Amino acid sequence: MSRQSNPAPDSLSQPPRKGSPQERALRACITDERLASYDREAQRRSCPALRLYLWDHDMASACMGDIAILEVALRNHMDRRLSLISSEQAGTKDWYMAGLNFDDRTQYQIREAWNHLTPQQRGIHTHGHLVASLTFGFWRNLLEDGGTIHTKWPDQRRADYENDFWRKGLDKTFSNGRQHSRAMGERWTRRYALDIVKTVHALRNRVAHHEPLVNGIPPSRREPAHHVGGRGAGMFRLGDDTGP
Repeated sequence: MSRQSNPAPDSLSQPPRKGSPQERALRACITDERLASYDREAQRRSCPALRLYLWDHDMASACMGDIAILEVALRNHMDRRLSLISSEQAGTKDWYMAGLNFDDRTQYQIREAWNHLTPQQRGIHTHGHLVASLTFGFWRNLLEDGGTIHTKWPDQRRADYENDFWRKGLDKTFSNGRQHSRAMGERWTRRYALDIVKTVHALRNRVAHHEPLVNGIPPSRREPAHHVGGRGAGMFRLGDDTGP
C-alpha cells in the first residue's frame, strides 16, 4: 500500500453517509483531537477522515489477531530455550529461579509477574503460569545487550545477553532466522532478530492502546503500517519450521 493510495478498499468497513445520523453518532464518539490526525492525512490522500478512521480500526483488528499468535509463539520458544540453558547450568528448567545472569530490569519483571499470580498459582508453582504472566516486552528485552546487575551495593556489573543467552541457545528460538536474514542480504545476529521483534512490539502497543496506525509505526519513524505488517510477516518467517 502506498502512502498516497486510498487505504480503504470496498472489502473494508465503509464510513456512514455524510450527514446521516450514523455519521453524527460516530463523530460524537471521537474527540476533535483524535480525529485531527486523520483529518490531516485525509487531506493528503483526498479521502474522508472517517474512512481513514475505520480503515485504522480494521487494520488494528487484523494485526492484533496475528500478534496474539506471534506473542505466544515467541514466549513458548524462548521459554523452551531458557529452560535448556538453565538445565545445563543449574539443573532446573525453572530458569527464572536458577540464578542466571539477568539484569536488574529482567529480574524486576520476573518479580512483578510472580506478584501478579494468585495465591493458588504460587502455591502449586506451575512454570507455565509465571511464563504466561510475562509481557511481550520482557521477551523483547532478552534480545537487548543486557543492562546493569546490582550485586551488593555499591558494586555493580553489566549483564551480557549476547554471550550468556543468545550464543548459548537463545538464537535457536528463531529456527529460520539465518535463512531469512540471508534472503534479505543481511547477517543473522541478535540485533537482526531484535529489530524485527521491536517493531512488532511497537505495533502491538499502539494497537493495544488504540493509537492511530495511519501515520506510521512508531510515528517518529514514519514507517508506514504496511511496512510494519511486513515485519510481522518477517517474525512469522523467523520461526518457520520451529522444532523442539
